[in-house]
Amino acid sequence: MKERARVIKKKNGQSLVQIIRTSACSHCDEKCMLADDSHEVEEMEVLVNDPIGAEVGSMVELEMGARPILFSAFVVYLLPLVAIIAGYFAGSSWFSSFISSAEIAGIIGSGLGFLLSFALLRIFDKKAGSKSYFHPEITRVVTHNGFYYDN
Repeated sequence: MKERARVIKKKNGQSLVQIIRTSACSHCDEKCMLADDSHEVEEMEVLVNDPIGAEVGSMVELEMGARPILFSAFVVYLLPLVAIIAGYFAGSSWFSSFISSAEIAGIIGSGLGFLLSFALLRIFDKKAGSKSYFHPEITRVVTHNGFYYDN
């Protein structure tokens, strides 16, 4: 994944950059009806690794490996699914003494498992955010005319 950003602030070998995220349809006409609300432009600030020492105010190219992205997507999409399935079986066995129908007990267990998965995802987010492995890295500085140079 490659993205362009502007360096705002430097901190201990890392830089705070402002990324201007645009949708896939940001280059088309605003009257386009294919992607109704996808013409928005969103700015966000991200802390990135800065091995080349880019200066504040410079335009840079960020890159993040496929591994951390795929691992994060794997966790975010599969953990709730696994929690729902495990919650069903756990709920039908644990709550069957309180609830007469094992199916309703399983559904309640699924709901609790789903909610628990969000708590686990929150913990994963905090742990992953503190590791530099999950941060993008500045790979190049982009000049005003679009050419790259490496420091």
